[in-house]
Amino acid sequence: MRRVLVVGSWAKEQITIENIRKNSDVKVFSYMSTKNPTILSLVDGYEIGELDNKEKIVDFAKKQKIDLVIITTAKPLSVGVVDALEKEKILVFGPSQKAAKLESDKAFTRQLMKKYKIDALPYFKVFKNRYKAINYAEKFNWKVAVKPIGLTEGLGVKIFGDQLKNQDDVVNYIHEIFDKKIGGDSKVLIEQKLEGDEFTIQCLVYGKHIITTPAVQDFKRLLSDDKGPNTASMGSFSDKGFLLPFMIEEDYINAVNVIMKTLNVFNKNTGEDCKGFLYGQFMKTKDGLKLIEYNFRPGDPEWLNTLLVMDENIIDVIKYLMDEVQKPVKFEDKATVCKYIVPKGYPKKMNQVLDVKFDAKKISNLGVNIYYSSGLDNQGKLRVGCERGIALVSKEDTISKANELVEKAISMIDGNFHYREDIGSEVMIK
Repeated sequence: MRRVLVVGSWAKEQITIENIRKNSDVKVFSYMSTKNPTILSLVDGYEIGELDNKEKIVDFAKKQKIDLVIITTAKPLSVGVVDALEKEKILVFGPSQKAAKLESDKAFTRQLMKKYKIDALPYFKVFKNRYKAINYAEKFNWKVAVKPIGLTEGLGVKIFGDQLKNQDDVVNYIHEIFDKKIGGDSKVLIEQKLEGDEFTIQCLVYGKHIITTPAVQDFKRLLSDDKGPNTASMGSFSDKGFLLPFMIEEDYINAVNVIMKTLNVFNKNTGEDCKGFLYGQFMKTKDGLKLIEYNFRPGDPEWLNTLLVMDENIIDVIKYLMDEVQKPVKFEDKATVCKYIVPKGYPKKMNQVLDVKFDAKKISNLGVNIYYSSGLDNQGKLRVGCERGIALVSKEDTISKANELVEKAISMIDGNFHYREDIGSEVMIK
């Protein structure tokens, strides 16, 4: 694998390319929808285009004689880019369009798990009729999560008591999903509201073979103390080892078992194997472990926490899987903290310019890494599009020490931005 193409524009693609770059024998190429400033400086060639333009992605891969394509973002997966590349005999690490439904179609995933009795689901139903959905929500005294079926860039889920303050909010949001076809379909998933501690486990999957990574906790709410609207995520942290402070080993094992059972029943139901990066988000509740969602791609920002401590080249890890080599992947015994700085007004106001100034070298000398989920526009300004801004990530012996470094780095940034100071603080480390 001497020529590798990474598809995607943002922070998780940047850190993936940085990791691959540690192998000087590999040439790295990028297909982006916007010009990530660091990716531009790292790659041997790039193409700018829409991420759902599978013909353009295939043409670029063929032109550059690519040996392996790595896809870490949802849009190309949902339109079948993997299938199109494989038709041209190009090796891909990513799921087929059918397997990508585990992320892009929440109804499909839940109904599959229910059919095969995988015990990790809250009570739920999928509705094509808005009034039946409203009646079902009322049975839970409105204490529900209301979810569009398809992809919504992490911004579609709304929960009673949080974004939905009362009965009227629940009813109105159900109507809005149907009226606007949020998620791309006139269907809605109504789910029992869960309470507990969330965590994410990201895996690399190839058929029956799976490599797991340390658990990460991310924080989607805009404001401190987990208040305000949902975002794609304002930051995340991981602890030394594979567990978070509130977890026991059984939690991790149970979550991995749910993931493996899902992959097995997907194969049983469709005849297809899964491959690529699989992200499982779970909640530890008083009633046991519950699945919140799957993404068939790494999380942003969770992938930043994970790859920062992965003590291996991601290309080698993928080769282990493809060659069926049973070899443990090494991770540094470090804690990590990631925080995003975003334009003020996000997420209500999108496609803004993030107008900030900082000395990247001084921040790097602190031991803090900078990752861009924003791209350069025609005037050379950082524009966030439907994404966020800039992630700052550090690793240290404890979460608190990593947090101190990130806070110091943020204090060195001038400009008008918002971030969550409490992520990684003692208050949030449970």
